[in-house]
Amino acid sequence: MEVILQEWEDFAVTLQPLTSANKGQLRDHAKDMLKVICIDLNTYQGVQTGIDKSKGQAPESLKDTAAESHAADRMLSGFSIEELMAEYRAMRASVLRLWQARVNQADETDLQDMLRFNEAIDQSLTESIGRYSTMLRDSQNVFLSILGHDVRNPLGAISMGTQLILQDKSLPANHVKVASQVLKSTQRVTEIVADLLDFSTSHLGGGIPVTLVAVDFASEASAVVHEMRLFYPERRFALELEGDLNVFWDRARISQALSNLVANAEQHGAEESPIWITISRELDNIVWIIQNEGEVIEPGKLRTMFDPVKSFAIKSVSERSLSQTNNLGLGLYITHEIVIAHGGDIRVSSSAAEGTTFRVCIPVSGVQQQA
Repeated sequence: MEVILQEWEDFAVTLQPLTSANKGQLRDHAKDMLKVICIDLNTYQGVQTGIDKSKGQAPESLKDTAAESHAADRMLSGFSIEELMAEYRAMRASVLRLWQARVNQADETDLQDMLRFNEAIDQSLTESIGRYSTMLRDSQNVFLSILGHDVRNPLGAISMGTQLILQDKSLPANHVKVASQVLKSTQRVTEIVADLLDFSTSHLGGGIPVTLVAVDFASEASAVVHEMRLFYPERRFALELEGDLNVFWDRARISQALSNLVANAEQHGAEESPIWITISRELDNIVWIIQNEGEVIEPGKLRTMFDPVKSFAIKSVSERSLSQTNNLGLGLYITHEIVIAHGGDIRVSSSAAEGTTFRVCIPVSGVQQQA
């Protein structure tokens, strides 16, 4: 045990300098992990159990494992996920090298032990990466949430001040023009901040919360499309409403979802082609169809359409530059979360014959989110 721990400690020091406390924690975690591995090697294991462990699918534990505690400590100590993985590679190499030096000729039992050891290391590594990734994601979402809340107050002050300036009828025309642009830009930043808050809240709190009330969705949909016609007077929006559209949904959130989908269709649709919006009732569900003509979207991009991180990752450099200019790409993600929060489903398809089509299906009585 001591030889392995010392080698692992020596390697960890090459990644980042360690304090006495960190060295102690490192050794404690490593010792606990090695003890678990030793117990595992002395426990009967079926073929399927070994396969599951090699995939990181060991039975869940009610308390943190040594590997999970190690990951938490490493992240708080400033280690990257690559450095965390390197530690496990070093432990694996150290044990196998020491084992090889001691065993002159391996029998079937020795080989089985080596396989079991590798499965156990893979399981520990999976646990560590899982905990590290969760902590990193949570810290990022907390940062976004704090940023959004902190930016709101100065934005509100700018907006109110600009509106007061615009009420001054004695202002020269060029000053009014500048103040109007400031107000418009402030409103755009406010929308971005609202999207950031929705994004972070949905990750931290298990989804976007909704408050269900009786809604005449025909009126809400008409209002959304009317607003789009004012924003984009050069584009034709064809709205069809069919059946009883009285629902029990979150009025503001559901209007936001429809507005996002229609705006997305306008942004990516072929110029001078109409946007078709059909909303109808099918038994106890309301179905939306939002369709536009344009370039066919590749299957790979369709699969990541509602995940802003993955969607951004597969974009080309030019596409990333355009998305940074237009928006953060959170609209479709937030729409997806709103639909899911109501117990609904959203899908997208794209073909040369039919263009790009978003299909949303939501129960007439949405699902109330738990507090």
